[in-house]
Amino acid sequence: SFYILYKLTDFGAARELEEDQQFVSLYGTEEYLHPDMYEKAVLRKPAGKTFNATVDLWSFGVTLYHVATGNLPFRPYGGRRNKETMHFITTKKASGVIAGTQTSENGPIDWCRDLPINCQLTAGLKKHVTPLLAGLLEVDSQRIWSFDRFFTEVTNILNRKLMHVYNVNKIQSLRIYLHPEDTYDEFQLQILEQTDVPVENQILLLKDSHFYGIIKKSTPGRMYPQTEETKPIFLLSNDLNSNVAFIPEREIPKFPEFPSHVSVENDASIAKTACSVGHVCKQRIEKYSKCSQLTHDCVQMFNVVVSNELTSVLNKNNSLRTSVNESTETIVECVVRGQRSVQNLTGSKSSSHVDWKRHLESLKKKLVDDLTLSIQQLHTKHVSEQALSEEWSNLVRDKECLTKTRAAARSRTYIERLRESWQHLLRDRATRPLTFNDQQFHVLEKIKITEVGRTLRSLLESEVIPSITQLADCLADWYKMAQTVYVKARILDKDVDLFQGRLDSFVKEVLEVDINFHKGVGLRGKVPGAGRVRGQELRAFLASIRNIKNDQQEIAGILSENLELLAQFNQLTEPLRGLGQDY
Repeated sequence: SFYILYKLTDFGAARELEEDQQFVSLYGTEEYLHPDMYEKAVLRKPAGKTFNATVDLWSFGVTLYHVATGNLPFRPYGGRRNKETMHFITTKKASGVIAGTQTSENGPIDWCRDLPINCQLTAGLKKHVTPLLAGLLEVDSQRIWSFDRFFTEVTNILNRKLMHVYNVNKIQSLRIYLHPEDTYDEFQLQILEQTDVPVENQILLLKDSHFYGIIKKSTPGRMYPQTEETKPIFLLSNDLNSNVAFIPEREIPKFPEFPSHVSVENDASIAKTACSVGHVCKQRIEKYSKCSQLTHDCVQMFNVVVSNELTSVLNKNNSLRTSVNESTETIVECVVRGQRSVQNLTGSKSSSHVDWKRHLESLKKKLVDDLTLSIQQLHTKHVSEQALSEEWSNLVRDKECLTKTRAAARSRTYIERLRESWQHLLRDRATRPLTFNDQQFHVLEKIKITEVGRTLRSLLESEVIPSITQLADCLADWYKMAQTVYVKARILDKDVDLFQGRLDSFVKEVLEVDINFHKGVGLRGKVPGAGRVRGQELRAFLASIRNIKNDQQEIAGILSENLELLAQFNQLTEPLRGLGQDY
């Protein structure tokens, strides 16, 4: 990846000053001057004021706003002709206001605390740039930022971790600027700010797994994995009522029309405007082409995640069935057999062992009928048979991805043609007057600009936008099915955990009753007739005691095996420990 670094330099009328050093000389473009300097230099009022270096912060704020939006922040009706209104706008604006515009003569001022809709900055960056502008565009010398404050805030912005996120439900790329110490909770809250997807409904995927499985909740942002625009974190919503919708951006300006006669001055300006409109078209086409590819990538990744979760749930369920069929059943058998031996010796009667067996059989039936069958059916359909993948393939079978149609590459070719024609018209303007032949070539370039512009706009409006809209419709249909499968898998996983809890409680209850049973036997004292027992009866009694001891040893061995199974079970549940984070 790479980035472009812009550097502003203008030392034509510069002099070095300390931050608190005063000066009285006035240089600068009037729209960029601090209001106090504007009053003296433009309105020619005897202000009687000296200035220090902080007035440059105001000028830099104006420059930064101009770069971000393409317009000056303070614009009276009539521009420079309306100097008094310009001074009024800059001096009477409230603290925190970063723009003021007058659209009619003597009309009201439209104040604004936020960057305009047409600003090309992402929502994530606007969040940090807007307070920066508000701190620079302060008239009050007590409120305007110092240079130290300005450089500190800029450094903080530059040190933030850029996280690329693709919101699949809105076919929208996001940029989250994460503070180096922000954790997973802050990351989710920043996603919420830009998407309105509640934290509890966010499904975040990266590298074929849940993002919370890659990092810990306490991991600071500086240690988050690198993301790219083409390899972002995918955001989906597990809210069954959420919709997939593609919302086109605001309408693009129309390509300008050339007059029929040759005017080298105007034709070059019109050609430049045509190139600007063409670039906007190209940017949209490139953006939607990336969204098209990312949507396909997300569907593929979500398929993998759902398959992995269903496989994990199936493995957990199989382990649980093994625990029920082997360990738990053997424990119940041993307990019942031991109690029978003691009851035979003491002559007492009890039917408690019948209850245990019935309870265990009821648990086993519920496990097989309610859980195992549902899990196996879901796994067979969506893992073995790949039903979700097949459904997506059927939906987009006749809808080619924009990256395969090379729409973005074609748009770049058209832009090059526009630029070449514009450069030709610029040369004509520099070498006028034109010969007859040069005029014919000049007219030809104008025709080429018109035709290429029409073709470029048609590519966007007749091919790219319909394609991405149809893809969003396909995604909406597919995601309803995929989302249902995903939610079912999470519910079944939770049900397996609940059943494991019930089984653990059952075993604990059996063992507690067994302990109490043997304590009761000890409290009842000697076995009746034990003082006059015959040799054969004594041997039978001792054999029974040995059987009980052996049964207890067997129970201890089974419990040890059961603990090993539980340890293996915990390893299987490790990938799904974060269930509460996105369910």
